[in-house]
Amino acid sequence: MLRLALATLRTRWVSFLGAFVALVLGSGVIATMALTMAATLGTPFPGPQRFADAPVVVLPHDGVRFAGDDPGEDHVLDRPPGVPPDLVARIAATGRAVADRTFPVGLPGGPSDQVGHPWSAAALTPYRLVAGRAPRGAGEVVVGGGAEASVGRTVPVTTLDGVRRATIVGVTGKVWFEHAVFFGDAEAARISPRVDAVAAYGPAGKVRDAVGKAAQVLTGDGRGRADPDTSGGRDGLLNAQGMAGTATAVVVSVAIFLVVVTFAFVVDQRRRELALLRTVGATPDQVRKLVLAEAALVGVAASVTGCVLGTLAVPALADWMAGQGVAPEWFTIGVNPVALVIAFLLGLVAAVAGAAAVSLRAGRVRPTEALREAAVDRGGMTVVRWLLGLALLAGGVVTSWVITTRYPIYAGNLRKYAAVPLLLVGGFALFAPVVMGPITRLATRPMARLGAGAMVVRENLLGARRRTAATVTPVVVAIGLSASVLSAQASADDARVAEARQQTRAQYVVVPTGIGELNQRTADAVRAVPGIDVATMTPTRAYLSTPQGRFVDTLSLDAVEPAALASMERLRLDGGSVTGLGDDFLVLNRRLAGSDDLEVGSRMRVTLPDGGTAAVRIAAVTKDGIGGDTGFLSAAHAAGGLPSRIEVRVRPGTDPAAAVQGLRDATRGQPAAVVPVSALKGAVDAQQRQHRSAAYSILAIALVYSCVAIANVLMMAAAGRRREIAALHMAGATRVQTLRFIAAESLMVVLIGLVLSAAAAAAVLAGQWAALDTLVGGTDLHVPWQAIIEITGLCAAIAVAAAVLPAWQALRGRVVELAGLRD
Repeated sequence: MLRLALATLRTRWVSFLGAFVALVLGSGVIATMALTMAATLGTPFPGPQRFADAPVVVLPHDGVRFAGDDPGEDHVLDRPPGVPPDLVARIAATGRAVADRTFPVGLPGGPSDQVGHPWSAAALTPYRLVAGRAPRGAGEVVVGGGAEASVGRTVPVTTLDGVRRATIVGVTGKVWFEHAVFFGDAEAARISPRVDAVAAYGPAGKVRDAVGKAAQVLTGDGRGRADPDTSGGRDGLLNAQGMAGTATAVVVSVAIFLVVVTFAFVVDQRRRELALLRTVGATPDQVRKLVLAEAALVGVAASVTGCVLGTLAVPALADWMAGQGVAPEWFTIGVNPVALVIAFLLGLVAAVAGAAAVSLRAGRVRPTEALREAAVDRGGMTVVRWLLGLALLAGGVVTSWVITTRYPIYAGNLRKYAAVPLLLVGGFALFAPVVMGPITRLATRPMARLGAGAMVVRENLLGARRRTAATVTPVVVAIGLSASVLSAQASADDARVAEARQQTRAQYVVVPTGIGELNQRTADAVRAVPGIDVATMTPTRAYLSTPQGRFVDTLSLDAVEPAALASMERLRLDGGSVTGLGDDFLVLNRRLAGSDDLEVGSRMRVTLPDGGTAAVRIAAVTKDGIGGDTGFLSAAHAAGGLPSRIEVRVRPGTDPAAAVQGLRDATRGQPAAVVPVSALKGAVDAQQRQHRSAAYSILAIALVYSCVAIANVLMMAAAGRRREIAALHMAGATRVQTLRFIAAESLMVVLIGLVLSAAAAAAVLAGQWAALDTLVGGTDLHVPWQAIIEITGLCAAIAVAAAVLPAWQALRGRVVELAGLRD
């Protein structure tokens, strides 16, 4: 049987070319995603980095333990107290000591996560100057990883101390773990008095004796605990890992789905040939083995080719991910043999599965029935197609229902909601043969008065249902997946904006510029502006525990003044009250409270970012929101944190213009800007840019592959339509009329796909709306009509071109010869 399969492939390679192309592209996409996923796993940079050249590092205690914690299970504080001056002096008495400080910095055009250090700490990494010199005065800086051409330029430098101009006097080479700006030691100490770490060069034993139990003493690999990324780069890949995981699931599903459909179509096109084998004595089992052997041979060759193409494509994908902020700028994708083997096996299985689904039916049909079925195909919905379609639809509906009822927050995260559009779009695509009859008859009815053209188009489509269904499937995937993903992302973004606006009574917001925090000077100046009410929001991560000291949960909170929480915030309460609060209040959302069986009035304890503790009472529980697990506690427990925003409301009787001018005067010269609440959309857009880029990249890969599949299937179908084209021509249709009929058929295919896509997208968005409405009352769905229309037009153009061009090429020859060609 293998020898016969090889002979068939050699003599009829044109028949398998389309399937080969589809599988090469599918395996290539799968290989690219598998290699990307593999590259996001593991530890890229093991060992100490930031303090690689420091023999001993002294850090303040930054861990806290709770009753019942396992040994070594430390909870790390966000803002531990610095190393006190007397301890720094004792360490310096043991030998050379370098005090390191870390504080936020912003340079024009620089990355958002720049940090400042004293120049003496540059030798700890080590940084090396590649141009210029070290900073000497207060107005000089050295930029880590900067461009050599920038040396000598004077630029505005934003720190928590304000905005001032400084001259770039040098640049160093790049490091992977941070974007540093170095100041003179005295200037760095003025900007950030706190000492965050001390590098000691004296004997380790003497350093330990000098420190005692006042701080941590790190040596060897333990120095990695002082790195900005203690995971050795693994944490920096979390966004890329999430994107790669979702992309792999989506793109691999699309690729396998379309490959299976394509291979099934290839086998369907050869039904006359398979029936002839039956007439000369081939048993059904032999026919099935032949088809599977052919698919396996094509699958092996195409999967190997696809894996090679996928390996060549990954450098460009890695550069794109780094450029979009989805992955760190140092991210690279290497060749992973295990990932390539997985991609190869998935491609091979997809090819064999597609052939097997149809070979079973082809092997069961008697020779005469197979020959008659090859002429006119009125079927299309096999048992396997029914079962698979119903399973996908049921899976999509159940997944959507579970998200809506139990995990509605997933509806705002496309990574977690991606399974719903995948299942529903795939399920609706498989039901193309069911709906194509009513849609075709309805669409061609208005054209009946124009002559026999409408009838020809209708009967050609309905007389070849499997061919039409094979073409409709990639159209549904392209349009349906695009409409679902684009609409779901836009609706989630709009819901975030709506939630932010609903939650506050403020009219203006003071937000940081250049760095991610506002300094205390700005906060004090804003509070001093007459005629306004102010709510200062300071993000804080705290640990919640019982009064007995048993750990409960990690909280992301906003520290805010008690009176401002009641007067400025419009919380959707599920229990309790936010009026008349003291400094001991805690407000949680329902998911956090419910997961730990916490009730309004419960007495708890929070461990603050600096290690301090506070006794609190759960004053209120809010309804869950799309923003995630957030809560509030008193500004008295901000633990040295700085505000991320200041919400402002103009009091009745105060001139709004005067109030705004007062706010601008208060923030002049500071890293802050005054924006109206209506500008919150821009802030939400900026926060979601990474997620949106990842979602659109996933969609782009699936869309390109689907469009190629549309062209591929139609061009494959063209080879089997030569007799049909010749018959039309000999029946009196001119070449132009024949091409019009074929173009009309292609447009009808897109129309059928559009109807199914609309149904799938509607089902996806209905589930998302139900979930978002529980989180943000009154939210609306956002459908990006222009983008969907453009994608539909692209699919129509590809379909018409892929169908008409082969027919035009065939009609250039003699019609009699065309009619006599064999399949």
